[in-house]
Amino acid sequence: MEINSEGWHSDSHIVVAVSTGIDSMVLLHQLIKHYSHSYKKITCLHVNHGIRDIATKEEQFIKQYCEQNNIELFVYNLDLSHVINAGNSIETEARTMRYGWFDIMMKRLNADVLLTAHHLDDQIETVFYRIMTGRSTRSKLGMEYKMRRNSYLIVRPFLNVTKNEIKYYQHEWQVPFYEDETNKDNKYVRNDIRNRLLPEIDNNMHLSTHQLLKLKDWHDEQMDVIHQEANHFIDKKVTNHHNITKIVFSRNEFLELRHGVKMIVLDKLTEKLALEQPISEKTYEVWFKQIASNIAQCTLYATDKWIIHIAYDKFILMANYEQALSQIKVNEPGAYTFGHYTIEIINILPVENYPLTIRTRQDGDKFQLNGDNGHKKVSRLFIDEKIIQQQRDEMPVIVNAKEEILAVGTLFLKQKYNEFILIRNVGEE
Repeated sequence: MEINSEGWHSDSHIVVAVSTGIDSMVLLHQLIKHYSHSYKKITCLHVNHGIRDIATKEEQFIKQYCEQNNIELFVYNLDLSHVINAGNSIETEARTMRYGWFDIMMKRLNADVLLTAHHLDDQIETVFYRIMTGRSTRSKLGMEYKMRRNSYLIVRPFLNVTKNEIKYYQHEWQVPFYEDETNKDNKYVRNDIRNRLLPEIDNNMHLSTHQLLKLKDWHDEQMDVIHQEANHFIDKKVTNHHNITKIVFSRNEFLELRHGVKMIVLDKLTEKLALEQPISEKTYEVWFKQIASNIAQCTLYATDKWIIHIAYDKFILMANYEQALSQIKVNEPGAYTFGHYTIEIINILPVENYPLTIRTRQDGDKFQLNGDNGHKKVSRLFIDEKIIQQQRDEMPVIVNAKEEILAVGTLFLKQKYNEFILIRNVGEE
């Protein structure tokens, strides 16, 4: 049985995630006995989940095995009691904690590649699981042979090797391993797929689970095209997509995209916001309806740090300024900060204007039009300029000692003061 060793080279420090099950023990045996020339150093990581009576014996077994083969081993004991006591599934939580520890260890070891023993049968199981749980529209269907995670690569050398080949090798070389009894418990979804559903399909002479691999290849090709279209849209149509404080694009141009491309565009952009949880596909569906509606302004999503909303013909992702915008009294020239605006008062501003007040809008605010005896409401100015609600609440209004409005953000500046007051919205830079 050959494994795919293209993911590392003779100067690599490889790390093997070993559970003591047949798959990872056969992989470790292969690397030691037949592929020692392919790497410079090998290290093992073992996670003791602490939920089975035999877990302690497995830990002792792998310690002894690594000692006999002169391999450095690190063990991590997971505490999942809070998950179990809450009656929640441990699968997702355990995986998150496990890979969190892998991240720490790969950095500490200054290692290049983490190897896992996922095989072809696991791949088929993964494709089936993602299709049947509706997780096929925003990511590739199966596992990749090689993928980047933080500062290291995850490589799956067995991804084209069947479970039967692994069992044959184990029998031939008498590789020691521990059987995880929980793998037979069909209360876990992945076990039910592996033990009951997939065998039933293969028992039908007209069906073959291996057809899922063809679907995976086709699906992944289409997903690559969708990502290309999404990247093109972001590069060409999204303003400030490198600026994580404010990202803007056309609402109508976004609606013209294919459904799948829309989701990937939003995935790529919201990834920049480092949200605690990715936004669900169901939520996206609600957003798409709102974007396509006649609603002029609508907040789609908000946290204490970010706001995602539509406003007139724009789709906007922007920072949510947490600080309250308290009014500022200005008694002398200088540079002042108000939210994400900077206001510079030049020292030749006529003194009768002091003290100036910098504040947010108030009900009934009016300003005198330049070159006209008429007045205009600040609220009307916002409507005419299609200013979104969030920006209205943050925009500085500058008032002089006579209660005259001299400026409204960057939208209006009283003509005779244009040499004395300079206002910039640094959030748009």
